[in-house]
Amino acid sequence: MASYIRRISPQIAAMNADDVFLIADYGAADGVNSSELFETVIRQIRGVNPTLTIKLVYIDLADQANFDTFWATSTLAKLKHVEAQYIQRSFYEPFPEMTGKLWIGFSSTALHWLNVKTVGPDYFQHPFCIQPNQLPDSERRKFSDKWKADWWSFLQECSMSLVEEGALFFANLADLGDDLWPASPGYNNLRDICQELYEEKKLSEAELNAIFIPDYFATPYEMSRLLDEGDLRCFAINACNPLTVPCAYFAKAKHMLDDPQERSKLAATLAHVVRAWSESSMLIGLHADNKDLIEDIYRRLRDKFYEKPVGLPYQYCLLELTKRYDDNG
Repeated sequence: MASYIRRISPQIAAMNADDVFLIADYGAADGVNSSELFETVIRQIRGVNPTLTIKLVYIDLADQANFDTFWATSTLAKLKHVEAQYIQRSFYEPFPEMTGKLWIGFSSTALHWLNVKTVGPDYFQHPFCIQPNQLPDSERRKFSDKWKADWWSFLQECSMSLVEEGALFFANLADLGDDLWPASPGYNNLRDICQELYEEKKLSEAELNAIFIPDYFATPYEMSRLLDEGDLRCFAINACNPLTVPCAYFAKAKHMLDDPQERSKLAATLAHVVRAWSESSMLIGLHADNKDLIEDIYRRLRDKFYEKPVGLPYQYCLLELTKRYDDNG
C-alpha cells in the first residue's frame, strides 16, 4: 500500500482543497482492525499533501453503535481534515455514493462470506458438514460457483466505485490446500459436536441439516483465474500471494500445555474466538425451542480444545488490484 501511494504521489500532490481522497473498508466490523493501518496511510498521504481531505468509509452489516464507540476515542477522529462515514450495508450491495470517487478499497478477512440474499433458505444446508470447505470436491462445486458469482458482482461494483488507477488491497482468507484453510479445527470440531448431539437425540435431523456457516475459502488459483475473465480485465493484478499467520494464542501456550490451568485457559480462548464468528450461523439452524442448546455446543467446543489443543492458523491470499487506466475515457 505504501508503494502504491508513492506511485500516485503526483496525483495526490495535485489535488486541491475541494478534492477528497476516499478510502473504504469493506466488512469493517467496528473499525478497529484497520485503524493502525489507516493511521499509517494517512501520515504518508499527509507527507505529500498536508491539507487534503481524507474520507474513511466503513461498510458492514453490524450495528453502527459499535463503530460509534470506537470512533469516539479513535486517534483517527482527532486528525485534521479526516472524515468518517459508517454505511450499514452488505458489501455486495451497490454504493452509488462512492461512484468514481474511491482511491483505496481495503478488506481484512471479511470477503470469505457468501451473499445469502441471492439464494433460497435451502441453499446453505448439508446433512453432515457445516461449511463448504469440509465437503468433497463434487459437493463443494456449487459453493465455489456461488463464491465466483458473488465476487464477480462485488468486483464489478468496486470497478464502478474506483477512480482510474484506484486500488484494492485484500487480505483474503484462502484455502491453501489439504486441510490448510482458516480455522479448520474450529469448523471441524463444531461439525463433530453437531453429529454427537444428533446421536444423543438433542439435535433433530432437520437442525443437523440446517446448521451451516455460509462462507467459502477460495484458493489463490481461483482468485487469479476469476480476475482474468471477462469485464474484470479492467483490473491489473499486482499481487496474489499466499500467507500463513500462525495462531497467536496457541504459540503463547504450546510450551505450557502440561499445566492444566494453562491448557484450560487456551481451550477457553480458542472456543471464544470460534464462537465470535460462528454463533449467529449456528443459531439460525436451531429450532426456536432449542436455542439454549448453543451453550452446550460451545461448552463442548471448549472441552474438545482442552482434550486436543490445536492452533487456529489463518491462511490468506494477499491481493492487490489496480483499476487500469481507460484510454477511451
